[in-house]
Amino acid sequence: MKASDAPSSSSSSSSSPGFVDFTFTLEPQDMVTVRGGVLQLDCQAQSDAAAAPPSIMWRKDGVLLSTVVDERRRQLENGTLMVQNVVHSRHHRPDEGEYQCLATLDGLGSIVSRTAKVTVAE
Repeated sequence: MKASDAPSSSSSSSSSPGFVDFTFTLEPQDMVTVRGGVLQLDCQAQSDAAAAPPSIMWRKDGVLLSTVVDERRRQLENGTLMVQNVVHSRHHRPDEGEYQCLATLDGLGSIVSRTAKVTVAE
């Protein structure tokens, strides 16, 4: 009996998720914007293992962004990050920096996009 159990247990482990395609279909790109303008960074991901789209979050300079803290920032349903009325002064540059998108699927994990450098032209 144990010999017959072994193949069934190994076949069930091979049916558990091994390699799953979870990739970005759209990643943020380096961008130059202007003070007072609108910054738009795109991010979309997909997986063949999930019916629901992944949840998208954004990091700026390695820190997770909260759209609640800054009312100028808004994340659209498709994952795009919008920053309205870009702020830039000699000593205050909250919108300039390096942005990354994190896509997460429950039960699968997260992937991190390329780093997009945002520069505000003077």
